[in-house]
Amino acid sequence: MRRTRFGFLLFFILLPATLTAAAASPAADFEAGNRAFIEKNYQQALQYFNQAASAGMRDARLDYNLGSVYYRLGQYDSSRHYFEKLVDHPNLGGLAYYNLGLIAHRSGDSTAAIELFAKSAQSTQDANLKALANKQIETLTQPRQKDWFAFVSATYGYDSNITLLPSTAASEQSGDFLQTLALAEWTLQDNKTDSIHLSAMYLSSDYIDDSDFDDDSLTLGAEYRDRIDDWKLSYLLELAQSTFSGEDYLATTGLVVGAKTALSEGRELRLRLTLEDISERSNEFAFLDGIRSALSASYRLKIKQREYRFEYDLEFNDRENTATESFSPTRHRGRFRVIDRITDKVEIGAWIEFRESDYKSVPAQSRNDERWRVRFEGKYRLDPTWTTQAELTYTDNESSEASSEYHKYQLLVSINALF
Repeated sequence: MRRTRFGFLLFFILLPATLTAAAASPAADFEAGNRAFIEKNYQQALQYFNQAASAGMRDARLDYNLGSVYYRLGQYDSSRHYFEKLVDHPNLGGLAYYNLGLIAHRSGDSTAAIELFAKSAQSTQDANLKALANKQIETLTQPRQKDWFAFVSATYGYDSNITLLPSTAASEQSGDFLQTLALAEWTLQDNKTDSIHLSAMYLSSDYIDDSDFDDDSLTLGAEYRDRIDDWKLSYLLELAQSTFSGEDYLATTGLVVGAKTALSEGRELRLRLTLEDISERSNEFAFLDGIRSALSASYRLKIKQREYRFEYDLEFNDRENTATESFSPTRHRGRFRVIDRITDKVEIGAWIEFRESDYKSVPAQSRNDERWRVRFEGKYRLDPTWTTQAELTYTDNESSEASSEYHKYQLLVSINALF
């Protein structure tokens, strides 16, 4: 649902110019710098290129590579200095103008970027470079994307064994429910390299035959997104309040720090650290007060229209305990997910998950749970705004406490809209 930002580095930024000669020490440093650059060790590449320059190497390709490595290090003034030296070069002038356009775009000066991309297209005989420069101009001159988006969803669900909050034990009672979700996000600032966003989300589950299982939550968030080299970072502060069975339930303050990077074409690594301070909104749930933290890692592999996700979470809880039950589990969760985009309109997926929960012991309880969960899902896009979706989930929870053992399945059918 999040908007993707425009801007990419092309092959002539990603790969430095190469030198076919060898033997001499400056040439050896130059080639060593190339290898370090390709391995994404930019500081070492800079060291080798500077050594080649200090040893007396005078070559336009060295200036080009210095401009490229300074770009990767985010030192745009130094990068600009070297590319500006090459604008009149018969072979590298078009590339130099293009890279200067990337620097201007990254610095937030779209007008200058358009002018530099135009000079790149005019000064090169390379049809591919000319097409890329014109594509950059076309994208930069398109109308600016809106500063907000909204997502709404209406779901009919059936649960064969409704889970009781806050104990997470099952009720051995089935029921139909209606679920509504509304999410909105506003972009307050977007400087290409960093941005600030505000969000609000409301989620409600209303059981048709028994309001004892109803729950809802309202979450407000403020997020700062940044970029350092190849990593995209995010820092999210969330405030949430929820009710259960029509009564005040929990208030949560959370901090989520995320990071993601593209390892190579089609491969991505995501990391997330979550810290939550949980407090009850009613004395009835005072035993749930405490801290929850989680560290998550996700590896994503995309091959053509199919995506594979490998996820792992480690969760710690430090909550108040009662004499009869504990609500402070340490949890390990692993999940494998496959998503297949059959056509532009049809997407199917499935995932299998295993979770182990080791609850902090209290005098009357020593609980350990093992839970398997399998889900099958399908999505059909009606048009750019509306989507229908169906999910079938089976859960089997085994526990050292007989009262906490259960199995169930849940069916959801929803219609969603993205504005």
